[in-house]
Amino acid sequence: MEHFKHIKVTTTSSLQNVEIEEYIEPISVSIVIGMNFFKDFLSGFRDIFGGKSNTYTKSLEKINQQAIYELKKRAHYLKANYVIGLTIENDEISAQGKSMLMVTAMGTAVKVAGKNKEIINNSTSIDLEAFEQLELKTKLLKSAENDNLNLNENNWNLIIENQISELSPFLLNKLTENPNSTDFKDNLKAFFENIDRELATTEIFAFIENNEEKDLKPVLSIIRELNLVDFDKNLSLLSSDNQNLNNIGALISGVHKKTYFKSDIKTIKETIDKLEGKFPIKVEFYQTLDNLTRKNIEVWKCECGKENSIEREICRGCNKDIHGLKNSNINLKEIKENLKHRLEILEKNFT
Repeated sequence: MEHFKHIKVTTTSSLQNVEIEEYIEPISVSIVIGMNFFKDFLSGFRDIFGGKSNTYTKSLEKINQQAIYELKKRAHYLKANYVIGLTIENDEISAQGKSMLMVTAMGTAVKVAGKNKEIINNSTSIDLEAFEQLELKTKLLKSAENDNLNLNENNWNLIIENQISELSPFLLNKLTENPNSTDFKDNLKAFFENIDRELATTEIFAFIENNEEKDLKPVLSIIRELNLVDFDKNLSLLSSDNQNLNNIGALISGVHKKTYFKSDIKTIKETIDKLEGKFPIKVEFYQTLDNLTRKNIEVWKCECGKENSIEREICRGCNKDIHGLKNSNINLKEIKENLKHRLEILEKNFT
């Protein structure tokens, strides 16, 4: 479950000392609960004045919190990081002779500038808010440098809200050490979604180039889920003499960008050429007589000498594919076909 901790909610329609970069759109969510949920409360009039009214209040509060959570989720998918003007309405409705409670949460999804944006306006003065921001940043970076930064909920919120991009290598390294932690991954996704997209992409590709010996599958997962692809930077991976970096670059080549530009036509062509150069076909294709059907069939002969039917993607003898990759999850044929398909669409659109 994603926690959407980076999405802030306020009942006010404006924010003090915070720059709203974009008003996205009004949003609302509704949760409908059968009144049986409150049957203990409704069992007698005296409950309103008795102890069970406390149970009702707590139950209603829990439903309200769930509505706010759903509102945060909606804001997240709209790429907002704040919901302003929150209101919650509780209405009793009837349908097919049954009473139900509808809880509706409403607000406006907005995008708010990070606290660290332009905190220093000139080289001769720093206001108190900016100084406190720098002090916090220095403290967190020093803790990370000494590898004793406690990534508790409070520190995660500080890191995300203040967009401390300098912590990217530390956080990505922790991800490779804790690849199965869903909470960690959700927080890291929120972190990269909250900082400048180009900076996020730069930090992730730099980490990959400097840590090719690590298991980078969880980092690739972040790239896929957030579409943090830069074809120019990926060409650097594909041009490396390191086979592991070439493999990672091939996998990234199959991931969509968040936004395509005319300049991507050139880099996609270069990517296809680089994939064909770095991953040449190393097997021999020919026809042979099938002993059962006595018909000619197409086969490919692996470097190890084993013949394989044309339908087989992996050699039955050495577990290598036609590019000589062993036990690989890289479907180069599919990746290149997808790239050519994107190239065709972009060339038609930008002509």
